[in-house]
Amino acid sequence: MLTYSIAIRTLGTSGEKFLEELKSITRQTVQPERVLIYIAEDYPRPTFTIGKEEYVWVRKGMVAQRVLPYDEITSDCILILDDDVCLADDSAERLLKAMEEYKADCVGADIFQNHRMSLKSKLYAIVTNLVFPHYSNKWAFIIHANGSFSYNNRPTKDFYWSQSCGGPASLWRKKSFLHIHLEDELWLDELGFAFGDDVVESYKLHKNGLKLGMLYNSGIENLNAQSSSKAYRKSPERMYIRSKAQFIIWWRTCFNLANASLADKTVALISFIIKELWLLFVMCGVSLFCCQSSMVSSYLKGIKDGWRYVHSLEYKSIRNYIVR
Repeated sequence: MLTYSIAIRTLGTSGEKFLEELKSITRQTVQPERVLIYIAEDYPRPTFTIGKEEYVWVRKGMVAQRVLPYDEITSDCILILDDDVCLADDSAERLLKAMEEYKADCVGADIFQNHRMSLKSKLYAIVTNLVFPHYSNKWAFIIHANGSFSYNNRPTKDFYWSQSCGGPASLWRKKSFLHIHLEDELWLDELGFAFGDDVVESYKLHKNGLKLGMLYNSGIENLNAQSSSKAYRKSPERMYIRSKAQFIIWWRTCFNLANASLADKTVALISFIIKELWLLFVMCGVSLFCCQSSMVSSYLKGIKDGWRYVHSLEYKSIRNYIVR
C-alpha cells in the first residue's frame, strides 16, 4: 500500500475539536509515517500532546500554511487536513485504497454532503450563487464556465471522478501536488480572506490533466470550528471580498487559460456576465429588504477591483493556471 503522512494547517485555536482530530489520527488502521502540524508564526502550540505530532511554524495564511514544499515529508502521499475534522478509524485506509484502485492523483473526502442539504438550502445555493444539483453518473462536482459549481444530487457509488473537492480533507500524491505549482495561488491570501481557495487548488489538478476523485464514504466528519473564517464572516468588507475573489477566480480558472480557444473564452464571458447580472439583481433585492445600500456598492466595487487586479503587473507576473 502507498505510504502517507498527514499535514494539518492550524492557528492552534480550535481547542477540543483539534484534540478530537488528533485522537482520531492515533486510531487509524493504517498509521501515517509522520503527523506534521503547520501552525502560523507567533501562535503558541496547543498545550496537549496526543501522539507523534510535530509542529512546524510557517507564515500565516490559509494558502501559505497549505501550499508548502513539504520537504519534511518523504511519503508517497500527503493527507491534507484542516484542524477541525474527525476521522473514522479506517478513513485513511479508505482513501488510500481508492487512490490505488482508481490510480488517482488526489482523492477528496465528501465532507459537506451538498446532496443531503435541505430543499431550502439547495434553493438558497441556486439563488445566491447559481449552484445547481446535477445527476451525472461520472462526476461528483463540475466547475462551469461562469465559475459556479454543480454537485451530484444522487450519488449511487462510493467513488466518482470530480473537478474540485473541499479543503478540509484530501489525500494527494506528493509528486502531483508539487507538479501543479500551487504556490502560484498565494495571491488568495492577499484578499484578506482566502475565499474559494479549496476550489482554486483542487480544480487546478483537473485542469492540468491529472486525476481527481471524490470518496463519498470516507468516514471523515467536519467539526466546523471556523477558526480561520470567523473574522471574515463578521467583517463589513465581506461582500466586497467575496465579489472581488469570485471575479479573480473566474478570470484565472475559467477565462484566461493558456489553452483556451476564442470560443471557450466567449462562452465563459457570456455566462459570467449573466451570472453577475443575476447576482446584482439578488443584491439589490437583499439590500432593499435589509435596508443596507452598501451591499450593492461593495458588490460592484469588488468586481471593479478584481478587474484592476487581473490587469496589474503583480497579477501578470504569476504563472498561468495551466502549467507548462
